[in-house]
Amino acid sequence: MAQLTDDCFAFSGPLMPIADMERLIAGRVQPVTETETVGLTGARGRVLATDIVAPLDLPPFDNSAVDGYAVRYRDLDPKGETRLAVTGRLTAGSSANASVGAGQAIRIFTGAPMPADADTVFMQEDVRVERGAVLVPPGLKLGANRRLAGEDVRKDSVVLRRDGGSRRRMSRSPPRSG
Repeated sequence: MAQLTDDCFAFSGPLMPIADMERLIAGRVQPVTETETVGLTGARGRVLATDIVAPLDLPPFDNSAVDGYAVRYRDLDPKGETRLAVTGRLTAGSSANASVGAGQAIRIFTGAPMPADADTVFMQEDVRVERGAVLVPPGLKLGANRRLAGEDVRKDSVVLRRDGGSRRRMSRSPPRSG
Protein backbone atom coordinates (compact mmCIF):
# COMPACT_ATOMS: atom_id res chain seq x y z
CA MET A 1 0.00 0.00 0.00
CA ALA A 2 1.38 3.41 -0.97
CA GLN A 3 2.14 5.95 1.74
CA LEU A 4 0.28 9.25 1.26
CA THR A 5 2.33 12.38 1.90
CA ASP A 6 -0.59 14.17 3.62
CA ASP A 7 -1.46 11.26 5.90
CA CYS A 8 -1.59 12.74 9.42
CA PHE A 9 -0.97 9.31 10.92
CA ALA A 10 2.19 8.66 8.88
CA PHE A 11 4.55 10.28 11.42
CA SER A 12 7.17 7.75 12.41
CA GLY A 13 9.20 9.73 14.95
CA PRO A 14 8.94 9.59 18.74
CA LEU A 15 5.97 11.35 20.32
CA MET A 16 6.52 14.14 22.86
CA PRO A 17 5.35 13.24 26.36
CA ILE A 18 2.18 15.06 27.42
CA ALA A 19 3.87 16.75 30.39
CA ASP A 20 6.52 18.22 28.06
CA MET A 21 3.82 19.46 25.67
CA GLU A 22 1.90 21.08 28.54
CA ARG A 23 5.07 22.90 29.68
CA LEU A 24 5.73 24.02 26.11
CA ILE A 25 2.20 25.39 25.74
CA ALA A 26 2.29 27.11 29.15
CA GLY A 27 5.58 28.79 28.22
CA ARG A 28 4.37 30.08 24.86
CA VAL A 29 0.69 30.93 25.37
CA GLN A 30 -0.21 33.89 27.54
CA PRO A 31 -3.75 34.52 28.82
CA VAL A 32 -5.53 37.66 27.66
CA THR A 33 -5.84 40.02 30.62
CA GLU A 34 -6.78 43.39 29.14
CA THR A 35 -9.95 44.35 27.31
CA GLU A 36 -10.48 46.65 24.37
CA THR A 37 -13.66 47.88 22.71
CA VAL A 38 -13.68 47.46 18.94
CA GLY A 39 -16.30 47.71 16.21
CA LEU A 40 -17.82 44.61 14.68
CA THR A 41 -15.53 44.73 11.65
CA GLY A 42 -12.50 44.73 13.96
CA ALA A 43 -13.74 41.88 16.16
CA ARG A 44 -12.75 38.96 13.94
CA GLY A 45 -10.30 36.64 15.67
CA ARG A 46 -10.87 38.20 19.09
CA VAL A 47 -12.36 36.84 22.31
CA LEU A 48 -15.42 38.33 24.00
CA ALA A 49 -14.70 39.95 27.36
CA THR A 50 -18.39 40.19 28.31
CA ASP A 51 -21.66 38.63 27.25
CA ILE A 52 -23.46 40.28 24.33
CA VAL A 53 -27.06 41.10 25.28
CA ALA A 54 -29.80 41.87 22.75
CA PRO A 55 -30.87 45.53 23.02
CA LEU A 56 -34.24 44.78 21.37
CA ASP A 57 -36.52 41.99 20.25
CA LEU A 58 -35.78 40.40 16.87
CA PRO A 59 -37.91 40.76 14.96
CA PRO A 60 -38.88 43.99 16.71
CA PHE A 61 -42.58 43.62 15.77
CA ASP A 62 -44.95 40.96 14.43
CA ASN A 63 -44.39 40.76 10.67
CA SER A 64 -45.11 38.73 7.58
CA ALA A 65 -42.72 35.90 6.72
CA VAL A 66 -43.92 35.82 3.08
CA ASP A 67 -45.43 37.90 0.30
CA GLY A 68 -49.17 37.37 0.42
CA TYR A 69 -52.37 38.43 2.16
CA ALA A 70 -52.84 39.14 5.87
CA VAL A 71 -56.21 37.98 7.22
CA ARG A 72 -58.15 37.33 10.39
CA TYR A 73 -58.23 33.57 10.91
CA ARG A 74 -61.70 33.73 12.48
CA ASP A 75 -63.11 35.00 9.14
CA LEU A 76 -62.07 31.89 7.22
CA ASP A 77 -64.41 29.10 6.13
CA PRO A 78 -62.74 25.90 7.41
CA LYS A 79 -64.41 23.77 4.72
CA GLY A 80 -64.23 25.91 1.59
CA GLU A 81 -62.75 28.88 -0.18
CA THR A 82 -63.22 32.30 1.46
CA ARG A 83 -63.61 35.56 -0.48
CA LEU A 84 -62.10 38.60 1.25
CA ALA A 85 -62.04 42.23 0.09
CA VAL A 86 -58.49 43.56 -0.34
CA THR A 87 -58.44 46.87 1.54
CA GLY A 88 -54.79 47.91 1.55
CA ARG A 89 -51.13 47.17 0.92
CA LEU A 90 -48.20 46.94 3.35
CA THR A 91 -44.53 46.78 2.37
CA ALA A 92 -41.43 46.23 4.47
CA GLY A 93 -40.55 49.54 6.11
CA SER A 94 -44.13 50.79 6.25
CA SER A 95 -45.68 51.83 9.54
CA ALA A 96 -47.84 49.42 11.49
CA ASN A 97 -51.00 51.51 11.49
CA ALA A 98 -53.16 49.39 9.16
CA SER A 99 -55.93 47.15 10.44
CA VAL A 100 -57.99 44.32 8.99
CA GLY A 101 -61.75 44.24 9.52
CA ALA A 102 -64.22 41.39 9.19
CA GLY A 103 -64.20 39.89 5.70
CA GLN A 104 -61.09 41.81 4.66
CA ALA A 105 -57.48 41.09 3.69
CA ILE A 106 -54.45 43.31 3.22
CA ARG A 107 -51.79 42.69 0.58
CA ILE A 108 -48.58 42.26 2.56
CA PHE A 109 -44.92 41.74 1.71
CA THR A 110 -42.14 39.91 3.55
CA GLY A 111 -41.01 41.87 6.61
CA ALA A 112 -43.97 44.23 6.63
CA PRO A 113 -45.64 44.76 10.03
CA MET A 114 -48.74 42.70 10.63
CA PRO A 115 -51.92 44.79 10.54
CA ALA A 116 -53.97 45.08 13.71
CA ASP A 117 -56.28 42.07 14.14
CA ALA A 118 -54.55 40.06 11.38
CA ASP A 119 -53.08 36.82 12.65
CA THR A 120 -52.46 34.69 9.55
CA VAL A 121 -50.84 35.25 6.14
CA PHE A 122 -51.64 33.37 2.95
CA MET A 123 -48.78 33.05 0.47
CA GLN A 124 -49.51 34.84 -2.80
CA GLU A 125 -48.93 31.57 -4.68
CA ASP A 126 -51.80 29.90 -2.82
CA VAL A 127 -54.59 32.38 -3.55
CA ARG A 128 -56.58 33.77 -6.48
CA VAL A 129 -57.19 37.47 -6.97
CA GLU A 130 -60.43 38.61 -8.60
CA ARG A 131 -61.75 42.16 -8.97
CA GLY A 132 -60.50 43.70 -5.71
CA ALA A 133 -60.89 40.51 -3.70
CA VAL A 134 -58.73 37.56 -2.79
CA LEU A 135 -60.01 33.98 -2.67
CA VAL A 136 -58.17 31.92 -0.07
CA PRO A 137 -58.30 28.12 0.20
CA PRO A 138 -59.26 26.23 3.37
CA GLY A 139 -56.76 24.44 5.58
CA LEU A 140 -54.19 27.06 6.59
CA LYS A 141 -53.36 27.00 10.31
CA LEU A 142 -53.87 29.94 12.65
CA GLY A 143 -50.70 32.07 12.75
CA ALA A 144 -49.23 30.63 9.54
CA ASN A 145 -46.53 32.71 7.84
CA ARG A 146 -46.43 35.26 10.67
CA ARG A 147 -43.26 36.01 12.67
CA LEU A 148 -43.85 37.19 16.21
CA ALA A 149 -41.90 39.99 17.87
CA GLY A 150 -38.94 38.48 19.73
CA GLU A 151 -39.39 35.10 18.06
CA ASP A 152 -35.71 34.89 17.05
CA VAL A 153 -34.13 36.85 19.91
CA ARG A 154 -35.76 38.32 23.02
CA LYS A 155 -34.72 41.74 24.32
CA ASP A 156 -32.21 41.46 27.20
CA SER A 157 -31.34 37.84 26.35
CA VAL A 158 -27.71 36.78 26.04
CA VAL A 159 -26.97 36.12 22.37
CA LEU A 160 -23.21 35.50 22.64
CA ARG A 161 -21.49 34.32 25.79
CA ARG A 162 -18.04 35.45 26.80
CA ASP A 163 -17.09 31.78 27.23
CA GLY A 164 -17.60 31.25 23.49
CA GLY A 165 -21.04 29.68 23.72
CA SER A 166 -24.23 30.98 22.20
CA ARG A 167 -27.76 31.20 23.54
CA ARG A 168 -28.71 28.09 21.58
CA ARG A 169 -26.60 25.00 21.77
CA MET A 170 -26.53 22.86 18.68
CA SER A 171 -26.48 19.11 19.19
CA ARG A 172 -24.10 17.17 17.02
CA SER A 173 -25.15 14.14 15.09
CA PRO A 174 -22.81 11.16 15.08
CA PRO A 175 -20.60 11.09 11.98
CA ARG A 176 -22.03 9.23 9.02
CA SER A 177 -20.30 6.08 7.96
CA GLY A 178 -19.72 5.90 4.28
